[in-house]
Amino acid sequence: MQVVSPFIKVLYNSKDISEDVSRVLYAVTYSDSLEDIDTIDIDVEDADLKWQNNWYPDKNSTLTVEIGDTSGIVFKCGVFEIDEMELMGPPDAIRIRGIAAGFKTGKKRSAKNHVHENKTLAQIVHTVAESMGLTVQGQIENIKIKRRVQNAKTDLDFLKSLSSEYGYIFNVRGSTLIFIKATDLEKGNTVITLERKDLINFSFRDKNTKTFKSARIKFHDPETGKTVTHTEGNGNSDSDDTLELKKSVQSSAQAKAISRAALHKANKKQKTGSITVKGSPYICAGNKIKITQMGKLSGDYMINQANHTLTNDGGWTADAEIYKL
Repeated sequence: MQVVSPFIKVLYNSKDISEDVSRVLYAVTYSDSLEDIDTIDIDVEDADLKWQNNWYPDKNSTLTVEIGDTSGIVFKCGVFEIDEMELMGPPDAIRIRGIAAGFKTGKKRSAKNHVHENKTLAQIVHTVAESMGLTVQGQIENIKIKRRVQNAKTDLDFLKSLSSEYGYIFNVRGSTLIFIKATDLEKGNTVITLERKDLINFSFRDKNTKTFKSARIKFHDPETGKTVTHTEGNGNSDSDDTLELKKSVQSSAQAKAISRAALHKANKKQKTGSITVKGSPYICAGNKIKITQMGKLSGDYMINQANHTLTNDGGWTADAEIYKL
């Protein structure tokens, strides 16, 4: 019987250093999230002190990383910019941490002030993306926004707050700014079906607390001069509670979009789970999976966050935080 072994491929500024890394590898951990920056940690043994001296990585460099096993399964983690180095010991070891390429370059992490007036949500996102030299991926609604202030926030933080408020998934991959409506992502096809026997570990939760049947928001309508109450229903929750929102909105379209997004975000937490499986390229944030043989908790789930861990002695495993659709 052929023994299946884990492997890692690493390009450092396009130079293949896979052999040097594999020889001293403790672990590689890749974290992939719908709501945060993707990261990678590569931990290597450094008994001969090479990595903390002549081989010390430059924080302006890039890492292109793939993991997998000798059966032929390959998972392309992506391209990362080295952001942090950590020396640990004894015995001496080095941790190289990278963040998804695109987050460090330019002035994306510099706080600024800017006022957007009489634009749509789509126009604001495209304007900010253009200022960072990024191309937008995703269909964005043309919701009219009379005034939105970017007050001492980085462009990344500003876009993250917009995406959260209006129900979008926001991330950066190289020169692409991803801004996709969460409910559109959930309409995709399932990529893999997992049975009970496929789960190394699992934990599922079904709760009522802080889930809602509807969301309600009050706002001043500048056209009529009256206070308007908008209620967004069909929360698909077992709860009868109403989520009361205190947001500054300027139109019925804004009120509808914001209340719908808030209701969806809250109710994602009703049925959730944590699973561990053998390493698989299908286990990544934004993928829809089907879980069977779990009784009433069987069904379609969205991966909110995934962590892949590969070690020379423990092989390759993947953990996922999921929510039921």
